[in-house]
Amino acid sequence: MINKNKLYRYDISQSALYKCRSKNKLSEFLKISIKDVDKIIKYYTFNIPKKDTSKTRQISAPQKKLKTLQKRLLYLIKRIKRPPWLFSGEMGKCYLDNGKYHLNNPYVLTIDIKSFYEHCTRNAVYLFFLEKMQTSPDVAKILTDITTLDKKLPTGTPTSQLIAFHAYEDMFNEINNLAKSYNCIFSLYVDDMTFSSSYPFSPKNLTYKIKTILHKYKHHLSSEKVKYYSKDMAKDITGLILTKDNQIAIPNRLQKKIYDNFSKIKDYEKMTVYDKEIIKSINTLKGQLQAAKNINYNVFPEITRIVYSINCKTNKKPLGNS
Repeated sequence: MINKNKLYRYDISQSALYKCRSKNKLSEFLKISIKDVDKIIKYYTFNIPKKDTSKTRQISAPQKKLKTLQKRLLYLIKRIKRPPWLFSGEMGKCYLDNGKYHLNNPYVLTIDIKSFYEHCTRNAVYLFFLEKMQTSPDVAKILTDITTLDKKLPTGTPTSQLIAFHAYEDMFNEINNLAKSYNCIFSLYVDDMTFSSSYPFSPKNLTYKIKTILHKYKHHLSSEKVKYYSKDMAKDITGLILTKDNQIAIPNRLQKKIYDNFSKIKDYEKMTVYDKEIIKSINTLKGQLQAAKNINYNVFPEITRIVYSINCKTNKKPLGNS
């Protein structure tokens, strides 16, 4: 029986965008007049706090019409086949799957690409459309206009994750081949690279060679985020803990956030009217509980009961595995 909801993948040469050299054809694919594209390229820009730091991250979120256009483009791009080691921008995969990919390997190296989107240049995106997709220069320019902002990929658009990968796919393929030469498996989640092996390897030598490849493509690694885990250590891979005995666990920092946030709202269990700050805290705690339950569904039963009794009228989605 055919699953109508399954997204079938094909080689890039079979993409509707491949060798698209007509603006009229592009207009048909994107369901918009090309002359109107420039008019809708508008963003909301704001800052959010970075995880586990006092620094902030700038988000450039597309306004409604541009976001709709980007989603139409994304639908075409996400149908292109991708390697099994890519876990971001992939339906049915998430950061947890990225961590589980390395579950049976006791030696792990994690490396973060520094300010990845900021260094994903407009020119690299343009060359993806021009050379890999083999579109005409004018079509490549329009597609690049739709997906970039201020000569780089913005953080906050539906297209950025996959465009970033495809624009630098040659770089990641080089890194994957390097990993194989070290008897390692490689995985990529946005800008987080993980290498693992059943055998000991030299993290210093591998890191140096990865750094060389990144520099070749004008990217850099975050030196402070390079971490090597030996077989006797618990591993933190994109928010998932792999224990020494090859089990998965919830990070201590997430557990601490749940306890800290619960302590702020537990006294409101019997209230019937809540101000915006209380509701915000409750919703934040729900998100943290969901993240924990994605790893282990049975954790925090009493906190879950209390949190959902506080705000049960606004809870339209059952808490559970996503």
